[in-house]
Amino acid sequence: MIINQRFINSLLSFGSTLSKEVVEIQQKDFHIENKSDNSPLTEADLHSNKRIREFLSSNTNVLNIISEEDIEVAYRDRKDWDFYWMIDPIDGTKEFTKGGDDFCINIALCDSYGPIFGYVACPKKEDQYYAIQNRGAFKNGERIHCSKVKSNVTRVVASKSHMNKETESYINCLSQLYKVETLNIGSSLKFCIIAEGGADIYPRFGPTMEWDTCAPQIIAEESGATVTIHQTNKALNYNKENLLNPFFLVSNNIYNTNKPCSS
Repeated sequence: MIINQRFINSLLSFGSTLSKEVVEIQQKDFHIENKSDNSPLTEADLHSNKRIREFLSSNTNVLNIISEEDIEVAYRDRKDWDFYWMIDPIDGTKEFTKGGDDFCINIALCDSYGPIFGYVACPKKEDQYYAIQNRGAFKNGERIHCSKVKSNVTRVVASKSHMNKETESYINCLSQLYKVETLNIGSSLKFCIIAEGGADIYPRFGPTMEWDTCAPQIIAEESGATVTIHQTNKALNYNKENLLNPFFLVSNNIYNTNKPCSS
């Protein structure tokens, strides 16, 4: 599939409408269930998943889909896919259920090597990000770039709901080297904040799934940032047999942080 301006315009229009629908659900009484992993599931997750699948079916010729809210496709059936969509209908459902504004909608198109197009909507903020491989990253239609100016403060963005000892140790290590400010944000918005120059580093040393990172990864990368596996510096892989991600680091590359804080 070729990502052209016509498709992007259609997706932005659809994403704007879907964002309003999701916010409307958040503003009313909605039922919350717990999935098998004890993560929350709401009406908004299911509504967004259905609407995204309908949009992709009507506007693209790629029918292979991996979504958080669908029954997982067996690896034997998806391992040879040339192209597929990776979807997180509501990324940051915990923040959604609390009435927060830092939840997102993630949609990515991948080839066998990983994301080649990514779209992230932040419904309550009315922001839309997207990136196309080798063609840049954009926020609300304007090109964005990660920060390339080293300041006196290293701005670390970290998870709001999943802070753990490993992340705290990493931030403590950075604080021995730099003056550190920490911003706690939910969802894939953390990638996007780095992509638009609002933070320098995002260490994720806790569990995430491929649909959590796929769309925002290419937005960060096309802004000039890097997304690498912690310890190895290798790229994240997608459509693995196990869809769980390894620990990773998103960085604007100004601070040489991975090696001195690698242990």
